[in-house]
Amino acid sequence: MRKQTISISESDLMFTVAGQLYNQAPNRQPRKADIIMQKFRDAFREIAVNYNEQYSLCIEREKVYDWLHDTLFDIPEFCELNLSQVEYEKGISVDDENRGKFSVTTMYDVYTSESWRNDYIDLDAFVQNVYNKLLYIKEIDYDCFLCVHQDKNNKSTLACGSSEICKNCSLNPNLKNNLEFSREPKGKYTYACKYDCFRDYYICCEECTRKNTCEHKCDGKSTECGNAINHRTNTEEKE
Repeated sequence: MRKQTISISESDLMFTVAGQLYNQAPNRQPRKADIIMQKFRDAFREIAVNYNEQYSLCIEREKVYDWLHDTLFDIPEFCELNLSQVEYEKGISVDDENRGKFSVTTMYDVYTSESWRNDYIDLDAFVQNVYNKLLYIKEIDYDCFLCVHQDKNNKSTLACGSSEICKNCSLNPNLKNNLEFSREPKGKYTYACKYDCFRDYYICCEECTRKNTCEHKCDGKSTECGNAINHRTNTEEKE
């Protein structure tokens, strides 16, 4: 039986890796990012198919992670991202046995504008993140065009079918994200709101102490808007 493969384009791959570099790097400053991306691109092109200067790679799905891992870890500049900026400036090697094996952070840590200099990139987590995002891109890179489950009388070649299999398909454009987080009011407050405010509060605006000065205050009433949830019947302090 033919093995399941996916086609990875150079544009999707470079977009994912470069984006993760800046997303995961301390202070959004990945060292030698240009060198890393050039070496990674060249390694990809060595095994990719070149069609009119459009490069793509057809690879078995279960081999994608190992290929990403091996290719990235073969780049010395990528491995150096496991060094903090302080370690890098001191000339410490990634293979130095005297380096700490891990670091611990807590919710009570206080960060300053210079704290990033002691942070670093977890390389294994980086590869996993790239892998996950790349597969996600592949999942959403399709629509209903030429699907065998489309209704024959569809007015559009992109329209979703009406069968049960279409109703449960992740490509169905009619599907909606109905996730609503459960929120609990804190302290003296009696209402929580389904949506975050600009200050990351989730109490109702009508109970907020900043309601008279906040330019983003909602003018609705909790009893009418339908966004008030988890009503508390008492106003006692809750730990």
